[in-house]
Amino acid sequence: MKKTAITGILSAVLLTTALSFAAADPATDVKIDYKMDLSLKNHDADYFTWTVGNQTVQDKFDAASGASLNGSTRAFNAVRFAEPTKDRKASMPAGLRSVFLFAIANPSFVKSHGLQVTNNAGTITVRFVRKTNAFELKTDKKGNFNLLTGSKIAKNVTDKKDDGFVVKPEYLKQGGDASNMADIDWSKIPLEKDAFNPDAAYHYDGNVKFTLKNNVLRITGTLTRVK
Repeated sequence: MKKTAITGILSAVLLTTALSFAAADPATDVKIDYKMDLSLKNHDADYFTWTVGNQTVQDKFDAASGASLNGSTRAFNAVRFAEPTKDRKASMPAGLRSVFLFAIANPSFVKSHGLQVTNNAGTITVRFVRKTNAFELKTDKKGNFNLLTGSKIAKNVTDKKDDGFVVKPEYLKQGGDASNMADIDWSKIPLEKDAFNPDAAYHYDGNVKFTLKNNVLRITGTLTRVK
């Protein structure tokens, strides 16, 4: 069998394994291990690993396909939404799920979202814009991110155009480029709580650890399921 055929079969098997999480026990906690070089200079070494029960998905960006190698963009919906997932009732902050995607996405996708990560005396702040919404994730002074209180969202801060999104004038930096999400004036953004859907059958609670060293963001810890 040719090498290309073997590679294709292995990729299909890995993707099937990842998508099987949709049938995983929803009462099982989720372990997270995440690494991203914010400079994108070594994006091939970035990864998003998540474990439910005894199943683990180790994912990264696949340059050949231009997408995640093992399908976490879709498969992680088994965690993102409470059962039944078809109802799309969020069990966790939308902002945190979006951050997870950056490590396994095309670098152009990351750049288009104006991702900013800072460390101020131990408090790590992550800011970005996804489609029409702006997100801010903030830890305490020890880098602990709380799933219930750490994420904020501001809706409808951009307008959708035929070729993408543009920042609304009232949220744009003076002299800024409306097509550049990094030119949002965060001091004008009306942030509000970003958490789970109160109608969801369960949600995830607890803290995960953020660290920022040498421009590399790490996120580790466990999402604890509670009713």
